[in-house]
Amino acid sequence: MPATRTVTLARLFGIRIGANPSWFLILLLMIVLLGDQFQRVLPAAGPAEAYALSVGATLLFFVSLVAHELGHALMARRFGIQTEGIDLWLLGGVARLSRDSKNPKEEFFVAAAGPAVTFAICLIGVGVGLLLTGRDEITDAVRLTDATTTAAVALVGWLTLVNGILLVFNLIPAFPLDGGRIARSIAWKLTGDRRKATNVAGFLGRGFAILLGAAGVYFLLNDQLVDGLWFLILAWFIGGAARAAVMTSEVSAQLHERTAGDLMDTQPAWLPDDITVLQAQHETFVPFAVPWAAMLDSSGRYLGIVTAPDVQAELSAGRPEVPARDLLLADDAPRTTPDASLEQLLGDEALQRFGALPVLDPDGVMLGIVTITQTRNALAAALPGSDAK
Repeated sequence: MPATRTVTLARLFGIRIGANPSWFLILLLMIVLLGDQFQRVLPAAGPAEAYALSVGATLLFFVSLVAHELGHALMARRFGIQTEGIDLWLLGGVARLSRDSKNPKEEFFVAAAGPAVTFAICLIGVGVGLLLTGRDEITDAVRLTDATTTAAVALVGWLTLVNGILLVFNLIPAFPLDGGRIARSIAWKLTGDRRKATNVAGFLGRGFAILLGAAGVYFLLNDQLVDGLWFLILAWFIGGAARAAVMTSEVSAQLHERTAGDLMDTQPAWLPDDITVLQAQHETFVPFAVPWAAMLDSSGRYLGIVTAPDVQAELSAGRPEVPARDLLLADDAPRTTPDASLEQLLGDEALQRFGALPVLDPDGVMLGIVTITQTRNALAAALPGSDAK
């Protein structure tokens, strides 16, 4: 979905529910179109009652969309994936998750949770409809035929129908639809390769978009303007979303695969633990122009950092022979591990504050230093269209 400011509608389970401006357009159109249809199947009802029912049905439909997305969001939360928000827009809803799935199991359960909620809504609709009336009448209500029915049956029938359509559409194995994500999880499990699975799912998504586009052209050539335009809009959305999802997945894979060990400088400036502030100034801080330097013991183990301002303060006070170790910042000293991913580095507050992180092995020996410039360059290289190798 395009990145557009949304209007906050509610907050459920700590998750912000918002609406894109396009949502208000589709809301109005659905109310108008449904009002006409309800008048046909409720001849005893006046226009006001039919349109009131239309408003209720439309709002309940969007509630079911939110429930569908909450299914994704709450399942994602079980795997430690946060939801940045749920947005309603022209073609439905979307849950914006904080990260991609790490394994096929996460992908499958998060993707399947939404359709499972929609399936439950359909079952409830069928059950309530059968309690209200007979099988034939609920079938007519679902189809919104000209058969006379009651307001309650018409409402339940239409909600069951539209959620059934939503369920079938979402289960089509075309990325980024839920069915496409389920297909990706299966391909990922079989191949063990996230990128290959994503490319397969993306190919299915683009193929489905071509079929929808062809159907749209067919309807237009047969003077079915509304159906033709609707299919073309769906084709544009799914095709574009499939391409974007594949590119996003590629970037996500880069963020997970590149590590501090890949990016680090293995020969950074550092300080031995027996050096004075004067020696530190002349041997490290002046020639290398660094704001701080890591201090190591004789075994190469990381002790902490000494900052250039602290060294300069001792020299300005006329104390050049003070041991640099006396200025050591140890408790809050920056550090990371060689297997820390690029994604973790980009979100590391210490990297933002200190501009670099010493990379330590499990024994505390410093292997190198990774800088914020290196992480940003790696991110730029991972973005689509980059010429970086």
